[in-house]
Amino acid sequence: MRRHVFVIAMLVALPSGGIRQGGAQTSSDAPGAGSARKSLADRNDRRLFQRFVEDAAIVPGGWIEGVFTYDNQADNAQRYFLGGQFAFRLGENAEAGLRLGFVRQEFDGADDGSGIADIDVYGKYRFGGPCAAGGIIKIPSGDEGEGIGTGQLDVEGFFACRADLASVSLVGNAGLRYNGKPDPPLPDSEASVLLGGGLLIPAGTKTTFVIEATWESERLSGAGNDARLTLGYSGAGPGPGFGFRAAVALPLSDAAPDYQVFVGAAWLY
Repeated sequence: MRRHVFVIAMLVALPSGGIRQGGAQTSSDAPGAGSARKSLADRNDRRLFQRFVEDAAIVPGGWIEGVFTYDNQADNAQRYFLGGQFAFRLGENAEAGLRLGFVRQEFDGADDGSGIADIDVYGKYRFGGPCAAGGIIKIPSGDEGEGIGTGQLDVEGFFACRADLASVSLVGNAGLRYNGKPDPPLPDSEASVLLGGGLLIPAGTKTTFVIEATWESERLSGAGNDARLTLGYSGAGPGPGFGFRAAVALPLSDAAPDYQVFVGAAWLY
């Protein structure tokens, strides 16, 4: 696997430089107790990249984001996605939303495909403490003939927890996904297991640095497990207002893309 020494060094160095104990603030960033409490309350607008949904955070109002992703895949294949990511608060402890868009898949030595991507619809509920549970339904709007979907319904259930400390938010998630069996010539599907964790490090009123590790067992037989380390910057939140987000994902397994680029522009209200 590639760049693992660099990845591990980044993972160790960034938290140690960015995380401070609550009582070790400098004179330039020493807010009062009221400001500290407000900062913790504002963390719901500071979100993950790969597991935006599978998180215990509940958006305070609404989140509308235009998203572009580029995947540099194995065997010189490339995938482009352009679409929208939407989240809406439902009552005190619930959130619902969806993700949709247009995707183009380019293959080396085979016909390229493009069209409407699969649509993800989700909902989640946060319990009285720092944890939440929810589910995602994948609507198979992507055309399997174009190589941009399996043509089958997928269902995922997940559980997530978050600890918002003085200088960092610790997040963790786990899930189980049923992947519908596609028609030949695609291989048989497998039920996949998801695990993830990360650090969200506030560095200003809206600025957050994100370190996120994700793993998912194979969805299709022989496809391999997908493990990634995502390093990102977010200028979105707390709302209301506009914010920019960007990240790069590096492979931690052979089945993951060689790299992935994420760019988003979000409006929070």
